[in-house]
Amino acid sequence: MKKLLIIISIISVNSLFAQNTFQYWNFNAKPGMEDAIANLTEEYWGDAKFKSGGIQIERYAHGNEPWSHRVILFGEVGKIGREEGDEKEFEWELFIQKLNHFIEEWGTSAAGRFMSIEGGSWIDFPYVQIYNLKLNDPGAFKSAHDKIVKQTAKTRGDRPVAFGTYDIGGGENISHWVAVGSSDFNDLMSQKALNDQYEKEWVEWSKNNGGHTIPSNYTIQVLAAFTNE
Repeated sequence: MKKLLIIISIISVNSLFAQNTFQYWNFNAKPGMEDAIANLTEEYWGDAKFKSGGIQIERYAHGNEPWSHRVILFGEVGKIGREEGDEKEFEWELFIQKLNHFIEEWGTSAAGRFMSIEGGSWIDFPYVQIYNLKLNDPGAFKSAHDKIVKQTAKTRGDRPVAFGTYDIGGGENISHWVAVGSSDFNDLMSQKALNDQYEKEWVEWSKNNGGHTIPSNYTIQVLAAFTNE
């Protein structure tokens, strides 16, 4: 996708968490243009009022993703984007026009739903590891996931953990994802070490999650976030 032009629609479903959706677009920034992109997004969204959710600019860190950054839009179905009257006519088109000066190439995109989320704000824990999953039994996995999240809550604290779907895009042999927030790389590694003490709980999770593979995983860092929080 060479140009980011419109916000795509997401299918509405009935459950509470499934009403929370995301859409993201990958891109490669021109060398040295990251600060310029951050400044442009601050100019455009710094005082924005969103119907729900918000928008973030994220940098890919560790992993083998071929893109340098992505822009992710999230919120409730039917309440995505800025409030009526908060955006001037042609303002979005002008923003994209300016943004394209700093972008070498637009890449792949995807959209999906949040099925469960625990913990605090991603803004407070902006270094996130994302596991892309292929699940044999999504219902069994969600039950096992929700249980292990509660079992490990004491050492995790307010760090957010989310589970969701890819309904559009996401990659070959990928159906779901898990995201784990932390303060930075060192905090992420410290949390992994603390998780080692839950050996019994993780064995139980492995037996009861319905079967899965992890085709890929990577980390992202939230560079700029604009929400109603």
